This record gives sequence, structure tokens and C-alpha cells, in this order.
Amino acid sequence: MKQDFAMDYRALALIPIAALVLSVSAASPRLPEGWLVNSVSSGETPGADSAFDISLLPASDAGATPTLTIRSTRPLRMDMPQLGALTQHAYGYASQRVRFSAEMRALGAKAWAGLYMTPGNGNVLGRAAMGAPGIEDRLPPGAPVTADDQWQAVSVVMDAPADAPMLSVGMALVGEGQLWVRRLHFEVVGPEVPVTRSTIAIDWAQARQTLAVSQRTLAKLPPQALANARLD
Repeated sequence: MKQDFAMDYRALALIPIAALVLSVSAASPRLPEGWLVNSVSSGETPGADSAFDISLLPASDAGATPTLTIRSTRPLRMDMPQLGALTQHAYGYASQRVRFSAEMRALGAKAWAGLYMTPGNGNVLGRAAMGAPGIEDRLPPGAPVTADDQWQAVSVVMDAPADAPMLSVGMALVGEGQLWVRRLHFEVVGPEVPVTRSTIAIDWAQARQTLAVSQRTLAKLPPQALANARLD
């Protein structure tokens, strides 16, 4: 068993952590205007397709209302950073208590699926999925949905910092599975509404360990010539 474990990480380092951190404008007709894809996935080849399909289902396909969906497209390694999210930026809410809510449904979600909200531009998701140092103290508030294939009301509440001119709100799927979201709502609420204490669940410790092992193995590789220096 020990030998197999070592071989597994050696292969990981030699294929290496081709982590794709994507922030793509939602200009595609498959996505609603104003929303941004925030996807972190690890594959064997740099530039490979994302491990997540993120798209909009028309109202005619979803009963009565347009529905967003995030779906993993291939089996994912649980020891590698994998996250698909859709984000929108909100301005003008500094020093106010705000709530982001939606109806959500999840199926086969093995790690975490739900709504989140964070000050800034949302890149904290990528840093968390990659195990960035100190990220455990900066995980964004998140409210999960139970992966029982039933529609549920989910909301996340946060006090926007006085020095945060921009917030990021969105939905995320960590690891495998599929998530559906509809009837989104964003509003200012009063102090009687409790803030969300839970955070988005990303295994930053495992990601950090995996990356450290890979980097140590890569550091031991002999010098290699530049591939295709002739550009032919």
C-alpha cells in the first residue's frame, strides 16, 4: 500500500497540478448577462476543458422559471482542488447587512454545494481551493443545500465591511455532483436577521498538502530542455 501511495503522488507531480483558475465573462448565450464563471479544476493537461459545465436552463425546461445549473463533467479526485461557481458583483452595500437567497436543489454533491457571499471579487474561492496560506481564516460565509434532489430555500447573510465597496455573491459546487439554482434574491435586511456563521466547505488543508508534495517532487526533477523551441 505504501508503494502505491508514493507512486500516486509521483504521477501527480509529473502530470502536474494544471490548475485552471478561470474568471470568464458571461457573454455566452448559455449564461445570463451579468454573471461570471469562477472555476478551479485540475487536469492532466494545462488548458484542458474545465471539469464543470455551468449553464442556464430556459424557463420552458425548468417548469416556470429560468434555472442555473453547475454540473461536474468527469470523475474528480478528492485530493485535488475542484470547484465550479457562478458569481455576480454587488456595489453600494458597505456597512449594511445583506441577504442573498435562492431556491436550490443538489444531487450527488459529495463535498459541498450552496450559496456564498464575500467582500471583494470572489477570487478567495480559487485561493481556498488551492490551499493558499492563511485561507482558513478568510473563508467566505456559505449556506449549504442538502444533496437529496429536493428544492430547498437557502440564504446567506453577511455584514458588508465598511471598507468593502464591492461584494461577490454566488453559488458553488465543490467536487462532484450537480447543483440547480432558481428564484434568486438579494436585499438589505435589519439587525434582527442573524448573520451566517458557517463557511463554504473547501478542503484547503488537503489541497495545501497535495500541492506541497507535488512541488517537492517537481523540485527533484533534472533539468529539461525547452519543448518545441523552434515553434514548429
